[in-house]
Amino acid sequence: MTGGRPRIGLALSGGGFRATVFGLGALRALHDRGVLGDVTVVSGISGGSLLAAMWAYGPQSFAEFDTSVTSLVTAGLQWEIAWRAAAPRAVLADAASLSRAVAGKPFGGQRSCTRTEALVQALAARPFGQRQLRDVTRPGLATVISATDLATGNAVRFGSETSSLSSVGDITEPVPVADAVAASAAFPALLPHLSRTYTFTRRDGTQERRALRMTDGGVYDNLGITPLMPRRSTAHTSHIYDLDYIIAVDAGQGRLVRTAPNFMLGRLWRTFQITYRRAQDGSRAQLNRAADTGAIQGFIHAYLATRDERLPLPLADLIPRDAVAHYRTDFGRMSPESLQLIATRGEQVTRILIEHYCPQLELR
Repeated sequence: MTGGRPRIGLALSGGGFRATVFGLGALRALHDRGVLGDVTVVSGISGGSLLAAMWAYGPQSFAEFDTSVTSLVTAGLQWEIAWRAAAPRAVLADAASLSRAVAGKPFGGQRSCTRTEALVQALAARPFGQRQLRDVTRPGLATVISATDLATGNAVRFGSETSSLSSVGDITEPVPVADAVAASAAFPALLPHLSRTYTFTRRDGTQERRALRMTDGGVYDNLGITPLMPRRSTAHTSHIYDLDYIIAVDAGQGRLVRTAPNFMLGRLWRTFQITYRRAQDGSRAQLNRAADTGAIQGFIHAYLATRDERLPLPLADLIPRDAVAHYRTDFGRMSPESLQLIATRGEQVTRILIEHYCPQLELR
């Protein structure tokens, strides 16, 4: 620990506005406990990347940041994305790109413009989205916003200190915050990939110009803890952070349905859920191993779907798991009532876990 205070890595999971608001509640608890100022790196995925960007690149006042998040969530982004995508210029650009992709070589073969550009525009219309990734507004804080490259299947890590695709190298150009968040939040079922071309510097010093087709970072790692894990090698990644504690804020809904599906679409969806859940369990197991081996001093896993009876401390006014776990994972307008429920549970769960497992983190 430096200066008597711990170095904390904060991971904010994916899950649309449900993740954004649950994470907001967690940040409220960390702020009130005096822990948020000890976060030296924040990692965000999809809805978590939106929250991470609004905190890292937004107003320094926590109250102003809190207000900006609640205002965005209650207004919603889906209709704005729709009308931006329906603008004549956007429709023509998307149609031309699609035509070139359908025609294939020598005309193109890849879609270089999709309606996900409307999400970029919506984010860029806000102050935090207009910044470059290097322009963090909180001194001493590093950021990592993750997307998934569809060609290599690897994570694209956009960050304030470096941006990279591990199988290729480091990105040399400055990257706008709006681009990074849009790439991380491009949920495949609703938004096509985001196309960007970057110059990469390889580890041997050579450079390569490459086009990326990026989709939701949750496809690769929905918890966002991978870049924060200890003992990562510089031979494989540029994202290495020396941390004492990791706080993972996980907006997953858990196992809500326990009946077997009868038909094909149901079977396919359940197969995806099982594969996804096993990957999530593997990420959580990494945290336990890191703590058990002393690679980190401790961790907190604030999980939206934790069953109420399994929380280590009782709380009389606890927002029940079942009141929030079914909330959808899109960027549609959220009612103030739903926002209050989800954010309050995030705050309550985080407070309970800090008090029980890591009381040494609280402000001294």
